[in-house]
Amino acid sequence: MGSRSGSAATGGAAAFCTQCGAKIKPGARFCTSCGAPVRSARSSKSRKRSSQRSRARRVQRRWYMTPRTWAWVGGVVVVLVVALVFFSLNRSAPTSSDLPDYHDESGIPYPDVPRISLAEAKARYDAGAALFVDVRSQEEYRTAHIPGAVSLPLTELDERYQELPRDAEIITYCT
Repeated sequence: MGSRSGSAATGGAAAFCTQCGAKIKPGARFCTSCGAPVRSARSSKSRKRSSQRSRARRVQRRWYMTPRTWAWVGGVVVVLVVALVFFSLNRSAPTSSDLPDYHDESGIPYPDVPRISLAEAKARYDAGAALFVDVRSQEEYRTAHIPGAVSLPLTELDERYQELPRDAEIITYCT
């Protein structure tokens, strides 16, 4: 049985089944006599290289699933969250002192804003013809305000002006 081989013959040499000893045709994958599988003629080095190549291909296809990749992604997410929290906590809302204070020669603030007299404002208040909006801070509004006036601090005006009715006369005050 010294001439028998567990692999298919290469180069024209005959091969025999390791199970039953029957002659195996070249290129056959199974013994025609007993049905036992025939080992490939490739060497173990060749099989090992092929296995390594297929493993490398699988790893290349799944690069995004490696622990190192997940660590990088996790690190980037943590840095972004910390930066977002840091900047949101350090950003304060503008106060009335942050807003520009324009005065004309006589000392009247915001000279471009149309003004009415106190008597005219009182007459419109008594008639219920106007909506009064207090543009001072919430603390100043809580201290004292015109009854029925809406509090809309100047610092929130850009974000909240849509809350005011479009069809009403609006009188703002800050003193």
